[in-house]
Amino acid sequence: MNNWHFPRPQLAKHYLDILALGISSNLAIIAPRRKGKTLFVLQDLSPLAQKNRYLPVYASLWQNINAPHEGLILALEDAIEALDRRAPISRLLKTKIKKTTVSNELLGKMEVEFADKATKVTSKELLLLERMLTELQKKAGKKTVLLLIDEVQHLATSPLFDPLTHALRTMLDKRQGCVKTIFTGSSRHYMNLLFNESQSPFYHFVETVPFPDLGEEFIDFIVIKLDQEHSISINQKSLSQAFDAIDQSPYWMMKLIAHILTFGSDINSAREYILELLEAAEGFEGIAKRMKIIDRVVYLALSEGHNPFSKELLAKIDKETSVKGIPSNIQRSIKRLAQQNLISQIEKGRYYIEKPGLKRYLLESKI
Repeated sequence: MNNWHFPRPQLAKHYLDILALGISSNLAIIAPRRKGKTLFVLQDLSPLAQKNRYLPVYASLWQNINAPHEGLILALEDAIEALDRRAPISRLLKTKIKKTTVSNELLGKMEVEFADKATKVTSKELLLLERMLTELQKKAGKKTVLLLIDEVQHLATSPLFDPLTHALRTMLDKRQGCVKTIFTGSSRHYMNLLFNESQSPFYHFVETVPFPDLGEEFIDFIVIKLDQEHSISINQKSLSQAFDAIDQSPYWMMKLIAHILTFGSDINSAREYILELLEAAEGFEGIAKRMKIIDRVVYLALSEGHNPFSKELLAKIDKETSVKGIPSNIQRSIKRLAQQNLISQIEKGRYYIEKPGLKRYLLESKI
């Protein structure tokens, strides 16, 4: 469903305008998974960047979740090879789009977010990265290399990735203005550890910019396409409600539309089907089984916007769990939830839910 991509040219222009100001050579875009960051970067931002004399190079640190450096090496190799063959970079980016789309077809399969056999980058590999970035810079000529590094929060998930983090910071520091970077990440907790903690090599290295959720314009876009291209009339309010139910995810919305087109189902049936797929892909059952009872209580309280240290919640924990309802137990619970990327706490007293659909699953399941 490539022709169903909803373009966001103004947002792409906004990000490139920030880079053009010269205040920072590095931006960070943070939004939960399935919000459309990767396709936006590849289909909206990259083509516009090319028109503005950038050489965009896309790398995913989840290319090999145990060895994130491999994603960088492969991206640089591909870009250098394309330049040597005088092949258009746009063709390489289309290949990346195709690979991303194909990988997204593995519906119902839980995606792994954390390394199970983390590998430390070798000195030889770091030298290779340095050499390749220098070579790419030379081959780019008058163009500015724009590194698009996806899932960068992964660098903060294991101490074995620290040497790569330090080296990457040094490589980019040496090339301020000549090589620019847009990082994308799907965990506010680990992005905060990477960019806002004083001991991190990337401390205060980037300008963080918001990635707004899609709204009514996206719903209108779908309603019009269904009507004009498939003669399907669908209620805008019902579609908007379905979009909210799947956590305003354009990825899952496209799967919902594909189900309607393929099976002729109504929107309610399609929504229920997609919710089941979403739960499987996010691994909600496994998460629920692993959660301590106190963590479940705290997570649900945070999902409702409640104060986790309130007297009411402390009493609830005393009553419903086997642990005492005291602040230290709440703090440990919040830390566990953050480490599992279920919540983020960027500012004191303010919490973000990283897997909104989990709330619904916990309330409806019998686990």
